[in-house]
Amino acid sequence: MMRPCIWESGSFTTAGLKVLFHKCLRKEFNMAIFTGYSTNGVPYAKLSDKGPVLVVLTGSELEHQPPTKTAQQGFYLGLKRLTQNYSIYLTSRKQNLPKGYTAQDMSNDVAEMIRRDVRKPVHIMGMSSGGSSAMHLAADHPDLINKLILAMTGYRLNPHGREVAAFWRDLALAGDWPALYQRMGVDVAEGSTPEWLTRLMMRWFGKALLGSPKDGSDFAIVLDSDINLDVADKLASIRHSTLVIGGEQDPFYGADNIRETARLIPHAELCLLKDGGHAVVKTQTKAFETAILNFLQN
Repeated sequence: MMRPCIWESGSFTTAGLKVLFHKCLRKEFNMAIFTGYSTNGVPYAKLSDKGPVLVVLTGSELEHQPPTKTAQQGFYLGLKRLTQNYSIYLTSRKQNLPKGYTAQDMSNDVAEMIRRDVRKPVHIMGMSSGGSSAMHLAADHPDLINKLILAMTGYRLNPHGREVAAFWRDLALAGDWPALYQRMGVDVAEGSTPEWLTRLMMRWFGKALLGSPKDGSDFAIVLDSDINLDVADKLASIRHSTLVIGGEQDPFYGADNIRETARLIPHAELCLLKDGGHAVVKTQTKAFETAILNFLQN
């Protein structure tokens, strides 16, 4: 599914937007060390250079471009301690994907990037639909990974998640960006923000937050890969220490799916955050980041 936080197309709360735009205006963020493309064409930004490498596979996005200033700022804002302790590579997906491109194909792109550009094993964090590729990456390229984090994701979408993904895909293919911005905001928003306000904010800020691509084909191809995904049969082959973390109320994967994902991976531990939804990285940032740091450092 989509990137599950405000910097990744996610939790569109009034407070979140106010904080983000206030910080942007005050220019309080560092910028990436590098923003561009890997040797094999994967868009990415290197956000920090402070320790072991952590490659982040993000959720689905409208534009397959190097992470924008807003995306970079959001990561610094929400997961600051990670940027202070790890060398963070924030990745997207290749542009102009052929029809039928799968999460496994996308994982092979990241594997090639790691081999050619990073040149050593890394920690991997797959967020939302990025988790789909992360699971394939761990199963198919075990030599490239130290530890694995699967965040707000599972081995497949639940029926509601597949229905929402199909609706977003159809809006994108129709080029109806205003409707898509509002629909994405409403579907992912958590907390008490009324729907009318979420729609209004996305009408104002949707283009700035999510982009406005020339067409919706790349986004649609990624969503199709999510809709058709089921990697349960590959999880037993993942031998890395793994953290599966998400919200108990995740509407797109569901708690049972997330639990089953952790159960099927031999060396996995589960962290389900109470009352959290798909945007738990935004709504319970401290608990989310603390769990990841404890996992990586112990």
